[in-house]
Order: sequence, then C-alpha cells, then structure tokens
Amino acid sequence: MSITSLCETLPEKNTVFFCSRCGHLQTEPIANLEAYYDQTYKMLIESDEEDQLYAVVDGREIFRTDHQVDTLLSKVRLPAHARVLDYGCAKSSTLKRLLTRRADLVPHVFDVSEMYLRFWEKFVPRGNWATYTPKPQWNGYFDLVTSFFALEHVVDPCALLRKVFALLKPGGKFYLIVPNVTTNAADFVVADHVNHFSASSLERLLLATGFEPMIIDDKAHTSAWVVVAKKSAAAPIAAAGLPPTELTHCVHDLAAYWSGFAQKLQAFERSHSDREHAAIYGSGFYGTFLATCLNNLERVVCFLDRNPHRQNKTLLGKAILPPEQLPPGVELIYVGLNPVHARAGIQTVTAWREKSFTFFYP
Repeated sequence: MSITSLCETLPEKNTVFFCSRCGHLQTEPIANLEAYYDQTYKMLIESDEEDQLYAVVDGREIFRTDHQVDTLLSKVRLPAHARVLDYGCAKSSTLKRLLTRRADLVPHVFDVSEMYLRFWEKFVPRGNWATYTPKPQWNGYFDLVTSFFALEHVVDPCALLRKVFALLKPGGKFYLIVPNVTTNAADFVVADHVNHFSASSLERLLLATGFEPMIIDDKAHTSAWVVVAKKSAAAPIAAAGLPPTELTHCVHDLAAYWSGFAQKLQAFERSHSDREHAAIYGSGFYGTFLATCLNNLERVVCFLDRNPHRQNKTLLGKAILPPEQLPPGVELIYVGLNPVHARAGIQTVTAWREKSFTFFYP
C-alpha cells in the first residue's frame, strides 16, 4: 500500500521516476487526482486553528503557519497595499496570519475546491476569491502570488507556473515553498506528491516559464525549498548544465532506504518480540508509514504526538495521545519522525528524560 500526505492508505504502489538531465523526480499520479483534491483532500479543515507542528524550541511549540509568515516577511519586501494571491491555498491560514502583521495588504485566494469557502469568507472580501479557474480580470494584477506546499501535488508544474506568470504584474514576485526530498525522505514516497524538487529542477522550471530566480533557499524552512522568483520581461530560457552528481547518488540512496525500510523495521520488531506493548511517536506520515509496515500492529497501544491539534483523535484505530500520557507498561517506542530530526525530537520530550525506553529510529 501507499500513504498520502493526509495519512490515508491507498491499495497501490508508488513508482518514482528520476531525470538525470534536470534533477527532477516525479511520481505517477493517483487515480482521479482532480476529483481527489476537489472533494476528498481535506487539509486541516476541522477548525480555523488546526495547524501542523513545525518545531519545538526550549519546550515551546512553533506551528508551521507562524514560521511561514516569518519567513515570507524576511524574504520579500511588499509595498503598501500590495495585492496578494494565495494560489492553491486550502483554508489559507498563512495569508490570514500575514494580514495580522500587514493589515494594508489586499488578500485574494484561489483553490481547486469549494470546501474552504467557509474559512475564506471570514477574512477575504467575496469578490477576491475564485475556485477551479482564476478570474480573467486577475491577469497582470498581483504584486505577489504565494504557493505553500501546493506545487508538489500538481501533475503539470510548468502549466501552473505559466498561469502564475500571467497573474503577476511586470516585476511581480512568485513566492513558493515545496518539500526538499533530499532532507525530507518521506517526500519520496508520499502518494499524492507528484513532483519532488531539487535546486536544479526548480531553477530549470522557473527559467523555462519566464521567471527570474532570485532565491532558492534550503535553510529557511526545515526540509523544504523556499523560492522567490520575479516575473521577467525576457523570453524564457533553458538552464545550462546538468544536476550535481551527488544528487543522483542521493536519489538512489533514497530508493534503497524506502525499499528496505519494512525489512529493517520487521527485523527490529522480531528481535523485540518479548515486549508486549509498544507505542509509535509521531502521527504524521512517518508514523503512519511505519505502522503499516509492522507485522503485528496489535501490539501498538497508541500513537503519541506533541501537536495539540492531533491529540484526542485516532489513527488506524489507535488513539493519539500526548507523550506525557503514555500508558503504563509501554517500554518500546517506534519513532515515526523525519530521520534527520528523529533523535533530537525525542530529546524534546522532557517527561521521558528519567525513563528508560527502547527506541526504533527510522
């Protein structure tokens, strides 16, 4: 089976293709993709406040929306009363939060579904939103178009960027964030992530669609690319050169990692078969993927997650609890976090520092 970005299981395999000429990875799209995003893909839709946990710093939870606003304001200088469009926005929590910092901005939103209208109407004037197709009168209208973790879901990223190019004023900026597959291994196998970007494939994409790349940053947002590009007056051009050899090696390492993940996990599971009860730390993609690979999920009593928006829900029939509420008798913890940050993530759980657990790290 495969897992979507919303931790849904699908009864199909992923096939991922790599282009050694441009450094791009693509996954075969899931069936009925347009209908899936229109009717099924419900991104953080339970409340206005629901958000993803970005980091824990000195015991304080930092949520993704706040970090995205801080990063945007550090990367782009917006003129007074700038017209901003959040493209592929879902409930557009980042734009909504941005307006609390820049109330002069003129917000607009667009998505390929109508399920988010009840969120938009709370902060965007009714004439400033569109669904399925951007309004024709928006061409050449915007100072800034944003896209937060949307482009990885699109079958034809070139077509999308051409639409964004048409929407911008001359010299207008396109600001986007997409996963970085080289630092977020999960992106390689997320079923509904059609595109997996590298620095070289992002540069080629931008140049081929008429943009001038200004920033392609892999440090400002953990496990993601932050990109700023300007609408150029020059004709689109082809990028020169091939992607670095290290990228090809990294891609093959990722393929090997995921191909062997279940065997590694199940070997650990067998070697600790004397432990009657276990828990999975992390109820996102990694935790879900890990759970589906276990031979005996019945021994897992719960998922654990620090994100209060995840707690008191269920995943695969198991309760999601705060780490502090780990049931008695659990000594084995499967860590379902990005391998790059997994050990550091466990260190943030202060309630466990005097306890002794056996951990499986991905």
